[in-house]
Amino acid sequence: MSYPSARPSCSRRALLVAAPALALSAAGSAFAQEAAPPLLPSLPPLPPPVVLPPLSAAQLALAVRTLNAADTHGLARQIFAADDPPERITQALLRYAHEVHVGRLAAADFLQEWGVRPPAYDPRPDLAAALTTDRLGPWLDSLPPRYSGYSALRRGLATYRAIAAKGGWKPVPAGPAFGLGEKGPRAAALRTRLAAEDTTVDAKGPAEVDAALQDAVAGAQRRFGLKPDGVVAGETLAALNQPIGQRVLQIIANLERWRWLPPTMPSSRVQVNSGAAIVTLFQDDRPVLSMKAVSGRPGDETPMLFSKIHSVVLNPPWNVPSSIATKELWPKEKQNPGYLARNGFVVIKTEGGGSRLQQKPAKSALGRYKFDFDNPYGVYLHDTPTQATFARFTRQASHGCVRLEKPKALAEALLTNDPKWTPDAIATALDKGDTLRVRLSDQVPVFIFYWTAFASPDGAMNFRSDPYNWDRLLLQRIGVLDAPKA
Repeated sequence: MSYPSARPSCSRRALLVAAPALALSAAGSAFAQEAAPPLLPSLPPLPPPVVLPPLSAAQLALAVRTLNAADTHGLARQIFAADDPPERITQALLRYAHEVHVGRLAAADFLQEWGVRPPAYDPRPDLAAALTTDRLGPWLDSLPPRYSGYSALRRGLATYRAIAAKGGWKPVPAGPAFGLGEKGPRAAALRTRLAAEDTTVDAKGPAEVDAALQDAVAGAQRRFGLKPDGVVAGETLAALNQPIGQRVLQIIANLERWRWLPPTMPSSRVQVNSGAAIVTLFQDDRPVLSMKAVSGRPGDETPMLFSKIHSVVLNPPWNVPSSIATKELWPKEKQNPGYLARNGFVVIKTEGGGSRLQQKPAKSALGRYKFDFDNPYGVYLHDTPTQATFARFTRQASHGCVRLEKPKALAEALLTNDPKWTPDAIATALDKGDTLRVRLSDQVPVFIFYWTAFASPDGAMNFRSDPYNWDRLLLQRIGVLDAPKA
C-alpha cells in the first residue's frame, strides 16, 4: 500500500485522501512514456515445495492439545482428536501457527491508519524443521507474542469467559445518579454487578452503597478510564452495563493487535496508547515517566506507527494544514475580523503563487515543545497552551497529533545525554523565543498503538470505550463479528 510523503501536519484527513490520487497519476504518466522493456533474462528455478514429514505419535498428541487450546489465545475454537486424519491435523497446525504468530488479518484488510503490521509469514519451513529435529514443543511455544501484556490479556480472557459461563452479569437499572448512602434495589443491583468482576466486593452485603461499595465503584471507574468519584451515572452506568460478551470481544481484538508487533521492543522508547490517551517513557524496559495525552478525535484518528524521535523543536511555529485553515480558521476570521492577527497567525507566500497560514511561536498551538519523527501521516508529539483537556477522562480531541501533559519533562529526559542541553540551557533557549531545532544524538524509538483492553500491574482488566471503533472493525475483518449489511 502506498503512503503519502511525510510533511508537518496535524490534519491527516486531507493528506490521506489527496496523496494516493497524485501518486497514481504520476505512476500512470511515467508508465505511458516509457518504451517497452527488453526481455528479462531467464530466472532461476523456484525452490522446491516444503515437504512436511509425518507427525510421530507424540507429536500428534502435542499438536492436538495445542489446537484444542487455541481459543485461549482468542482464536476460533475447533476440537481435534488424535484419530483425526493426520493431514487434517497438519493443515490445522499450519493455520494455527500463522494466526497465533502474525494474526488473522489479511494484508489488504489493514486500514491505512494501521501502520504497525506484521511481516508475511509462512510456517511450513519452520514446522518441517521442528518435526525433523523433534522440537515441535519449543517451536509452538515460541509462536505467540512473548510480551507480559499479551499473557495478561490471555489470563483476562479466561477470567471473563469464566464469568460468562456463570451467567455474566445483569445491568444496573437506569435512573438518576446515585452514590454513597443509596439504598434499595439499584444499590443491590450495583453490588451484585461489581461482585461479578471484583472479588473484594461482598455480593451478599447490604442493599446499600456503603463506603466499601463506593470505593469499589471508584475502582471500577479507574479501570474504565473515568473520573473515580464513586457516583454511578452517565458513562459509569454505560460502562458497567456493557455485556460480558462485549468485554470478551474487546480482549480478543487486543490480543490480535499484539500479534502485529515485532518480537521484541526497544528497551528505551516513548510509548503512546491513543485509545487511553496516555504516553509513557521507558528506559531499560522500565517506565520512568508517564503522562496524560490528547490523541486524535474520531475522524482524525491518531495512526498506529513505529518511528524514531530525531529532534526536539523549541518554540515551534505552527504551519497550519490547509484543511484546518479552510474549515476552521478562515471562517472565524470572516465572522470576527482580526481574529487571525490577534492569535498570531500570518500569511506565508509559497512557491507557485500560493499561500498558507502560520501561527507564530509566541502563540503557537504547539506550545513550546515539538517532538519530530519521520512518518507518512504527518503527525508528531507536542506541547499545548490549552491545558483544560487534560482534566477530561476521554481525551480524543486533537486533529491527529498527540498533545502532551508534561512536554518539558519529556524534552529534558530525551536530551539528558547531551551535555549542551541541560535543563537550564533548554530554559534559556525557550526564553529567547527563537525557534530552534535540537537534534538528538541518539534517536529514541516512538511507538503509537491502540489499546482498549489491558491489564494493570495487579492483574485487573482495564477497558476503554473503543473511541475509533477499531475494535469492532477489526473483529469484523477477521470474521469474529458479522459485517454490517449494506
